[in-house]
Amino acid sequence: MKLLIISGTPKTSGITYSFVKASEETAEKSGFDAEVIRLSDMSLSKCKMCEDGWGICFFEHRCIYGDNDGFNVLQEKMKKADAFVYITPVYWGETSEEMKLFMDKTRRCQATKQWDSRKSEISFHKGKPSIIVAVAGGGGGGITSTLMQLEKAIGHMSGDAWPRENAGIFDLIGVNRWNQEYKREALKAAIKTLFNYLKGSKPLSVEPQPDYKLLVTYENGEKRVFDVKPYLDKKAYDELKNPELFKKAAISAYKIEWRPLLDIDIGPLKL
Repeated sequence: MKLLIISGTPKTSGITYSFVKASEETAEKSGFDAEVIRLSDMSLSKCKMCEDGWGICFFEHRCIYGDNDGFNVLQEKMKKADAFVYITPVYWGETSEEMKLFMDKTRRCQATKQWDSRKSEISFHKGKPSIIVAVAGGGGGGITSTLMQLEKAIGHMSGDAWPRENAGIFDLIGVNRWNQEYKREALKAAIKTLFNYLKGSKPLSVEPQPDYKLLVTYENGEKRVFDVKPYLDKKAYDELKNPELFKKAAISAYKIEWRPLLDIDIGPLKL
């Protein structure tokens, strides 16, 4: 599985850089094929809002300048990735300028796919989890607003799937000078958990059975019976006492869903 680690720091030392290195080392030890993208090593052009505000990014989902500055190649790397880790220092309560530039260009190319009538055009973020790390120096402020900034951009790029299941934010990690040691361990744990989550077999189909049981079939062909009866004692699931509604069970990513907000998260089948 491919993990893309996108770094918004220009430094090769310091707290933010240590989190980039920890991500790479932990990912490789966990079993990921990890690659670090140092945005400061690239010469990405800023978004020029071509033509009337939208250029080929809207219709072709690539940047007209992207062949020259490496952006279109980077988009291909995103397409092949299974998950992402975004790491940025906090400047003025926001991401680094390089990270902001990258997210602006990527969002214009990927978020627009949700309005594309071609079913083959799917955002590179859709269905893929992201871990976001914001590192604040100085007084340690601005972490929350930075995490929110990245969360919003990723949400836009995940189309109508966000924030369901792992198609969005897997974890948010805020770091300052005082908590860096245990937050670094938290990041390592998040990456290990992410790998184990992704390698599990996904549910493919569900068949309602008598006595409020569901037969779930997974990608690897295994079948498991899921008992819904314990949920029926909870007020939120009162509707499922209606046999006709219960029969409408369907798989939505890692959930069994009857309607929006009426679902049960079953997760992947652990291998």
